[in-house]
Amino acid sequence: MDNQQKAQQRAYAALGRLLGQANTERLPAISWTITDGGSGPTLVGECNAADPIQRQDDFEAWRNALGAEAWPHGIRRGSGVHLHSAITDEEGVSISLAADVLDEEM
Repeated sequence: MDNQQKAQQRAYAALGRLLGQANTERLPAISWTITDGGSGPTLVGECNAADPIQRQDDFEAWRNALGAEAWPHGIRRGSGVHLHSAITDEEGVSISLAADVLDEEM
């Protein structure tokens, strides 16, 4: 097994732990992607609820559950804000959370 496969397996295991935590803590469902971020295994959680307030609430629920710090006020992107937070777990897996909110949704 090569290093990329090992990294993906570590991210897969981390996702399993997160889904267990989501079940226990009743966290909202969000989309997850497993990737090799070039610097190691990475999980990306995307909060994409149709309702913008729910999207922001989902982001905050997961951010709090992970104990991750959000980038203050998000990142301005064109006509909206990109909310972002990241943390590295005890197994060395980077976990990023994101949510996009358009100006007209605020």
